[in-house]
Amino acid sequence: MSFRKLTQVNDHCPNCNATLEPEPDFYYGAMYISYALSVALVVNIMLILNYGFGDPEIWVYLVTVGVTNVLLLPLMLRYSKVLYLYIAGKLKYDPNA
Repeated sequence: MSFRKLTQVNDHCPNCNATLEPEPDFYYGAMYISYALSVALVVNIMLILNYGFGDPEIWVYLVTVGVTNVLLLPLMLRYSKVLYLYIAGKLKYDPNA
């Protein structure tokens, strides 16, 4: 997955021809879901470091959160757009399509 193509979305699904971009700038709302995923990541890392490693120094938190956030960025961006499309775009999964 290329970092240059993180924001690109197909106009239509290649399998079922569903519209994946209902209106211009539709995916701006996915930022809220991406933010929620990032907050969940920070909370999980804090809990793991606190209980698993005995409350390390603050720089360990910052480095761990920074590295995992950069590594999971492509995954979180893609899933936030997919979740937003299902929530706000009223797209439903049909296994028979």
